[in-house]
Amino acid sequence: MDNLLKGLIAAACAVVIVAGAYYGWGEYAKYRRAAEIMAGREGARQEILELARAKPYEIEKIRSFCKSMADRRYKQDDKSELVRVLVMNCGGLGYS
Repeated sequence: MDNLLKGLIAAACAVVIVAGAYYGWGEYAKYRRAAEIMAGREGARQEILELARAKPYEIEKIRSFCKSMADRRYKQDDKSELVRVLVMNCGGLGYS
């Protein structure tokens, strides 16, 4: 009987440890994904600022740049990858 109880306690401990590790790994994966998304957004924002030759507080200058890129893409039918990505990032960051 004692050996059976020891086995049950060991199994219960193993289940708790595995469940905790599973939960911890899930939380870590969510954190990593969120950090990657934030880093990507910051990289896109920095690229737009550099190309617009603007400071972070010069919102109108950035919006003007984004509008010129959107006009270039949709009115002048520019199909280049750079313009497509810039227009997408401008919209995603709220500059258009």
